[in-house]
Amino acid sequence: MENTEGRKLMTVRKMGDLLGLKKTERYYLVKKGFFEVIQVNGQMWVVCDSFEKWYANQAKYKKVTGEEPGRELKEWSYSPREIAQLLDIDEATVYEILKDNQIETVTVDYWKRVPKEAFEKWYGSQKRYRTKQDREKDAKIEAATVSMPEMARLLGVDREIVYRLLQSQTYKDVFEIVVVAERRRITKRSLEKFLMMQDKYRLIEESDLDHRGISCGNTIGSFWGKHLSGDRRTVDKTSGLLTQAEAAELAGVSRTTILRWVEKGYFHEIVAGTAVRIPREPFEKWLRQKKTEEN
Repeated sequence: MENTEGRKLMTVRKMGDLLGLKKTERYYLVKKGFFEVIQVNGQMWVVCDSFEKWYANQAKYKKVTGEEPGRELKEWSYSPREIAQLLDIDEATVYEILKDNQIETVTVDYWKRVPKEAFEKWYGSQKRYRTKQDREKDAKIEAATVSMPEMARLLGVDREIVYRLLQSQTYKDVFEIVVVAERRRITKRSLEKFLMMQDKYRLIEESDLDHRGISCGNTIGSFWGKHLSGDRRTVDKTSGLLTQAEAAELAGVSRTTILRWVEKGYFHEIVAGTAVRIPREPFEKWLRQKKTEEN
């Protein structure tokens, strides 16, 4: 290593030895002007700072010392292979994406690179392709949501009915819609809210669906606008509120009897949206007291 006028220099041969190159390829790099070369006393010298800058911004050549190339290059751009690994797809698909979406690319030493800024702009504009980190996030969102066909199956109705409910003036502000992988899904929280607000639709047990031969996508016109009676479903023992039908099932009486008990003030009801619900705890407490008095 030489120092001429404060600049660290090395011979072309030394540069070639660093990269493990033969004479012809050494001078090929010099001729292409990838880094600065000066002449001192009739001999060509490579400016070390210029060489290191070039080395940090290319990925084709590697030092025999094992020091990885492209340090700076990788800070501001991706190779198609890196994008493929990032999105868990093949390189052929990456090239299709670059072409179809006209994503900016640059060529470095005859190798195509994608500026990270251009990649992030494209990535944020779509939901189909996801990184591993985002796929994990999507999985959590999916666990807290249902698809429209799933909602149709849960309610035992045709999916067209679900679409109508989502677009209706009455319920369109109730349902929370999220997009996962370019597909719209409904949050379970908003579905529960919808179930609390009305008495026409209820969740159907899987066994009930199988018994009736109902599968997602079938047309089930008979379920449209009907109230599913309490004996067709299992009462949720963890719910804090009961429908009148659920209260009747727990008490082993008719729904008419429940209405009569409410009128007599034995327990109270509350309004949840457009539906009426009975608080479970005071109702069950009253039932226990009633049975004790009867015994």
